[in-house]
Amino acid sequence: MTIRDENAPPAPEVTIRPYRPADREAVRAICRQTAFRNLGSDAVFEDGELFADYFTAYYTDHEPESCLVAERDGKIVGYLTGCVFTRRMIRVMGWRIVPSVLSRMIFRYLTGRYRKPETRRAVKWFLTRSWREAPPVPVDAFPTHYHCNVLRDGIARNVYSRLAFTFLDLAVARGSAGIHGQIDEPAEGGLWRRMVENTEVGYAPQFTASAESTFLRDVLGIETAMVNRVWAGSIPEFRFWLTRVAKRYRL
Repeated sequence: MTIRDENAPPAPEVTIRPYRPADREAVRAICRQTAFRNLGSDAVFEDGELFADYFTAYYTDHEPESCLVAERDGKIVGYLTGCVFTRRMIRVMGWRIVPSVLSRMIFRYLTGRYRKPETRRAVKWFLTRSWREAPPVPVDAFPTHYHCNVLRDGIARNVYSRLAFTFLDLAVARGSAGIHGQIDEPAEGGLWRRMVENTEVGYAPQFTASAESTFLRDVLGIETAMVNRVWAGSIPEFRFWLTRVAKRYRL
């Protein structure tokens, strides 16, 4: 049991602020650290540069005005990378980011740079199965999405919900009314599905599509049946739901 010293100074507050270019490496580091349910990206794909490029470069380099960070005592403890209109992201990813990542990945694979068997299996999965397991996303009706990752230093301080609410305000101010997201979780239901189905507030995001996800099975040999679910809803309704969920689950 830990006894708190009443004379000790209070713990530093977590501040939510707009992303700055100087935050880029911190965002990329957190992306790698929190990947695959906090296993870290290196446990699955040893090329941290390409991993961070694929998952963060669009947001930090092409839509930084939609990104936020959570800072505590001068350290970045979480971030939100957002996209207000996903059609734009699809164009940039298709023409600039994916070709660059793909060409470098194939070159490094063929020249023997990747030594871990998990990495080599991940490359094969990405080339042969990833595009087959992508469920349809209703980006025209629900154009906005975001990714949010928080280190342990920020989990119990409502950092996730504070980042999300700040971004929702930003998206509405820029003309969006709908939001969607994707979650990879066990087929029988993970935390996200439980939050959606067990929070009785009169509204919850609606699952619009799903597809089998074989990544963990094919790359790490984990036999748990996984599914990639897409959800969507209006921003006002999503805010209403998230307010209740954040309070219940201390997000």
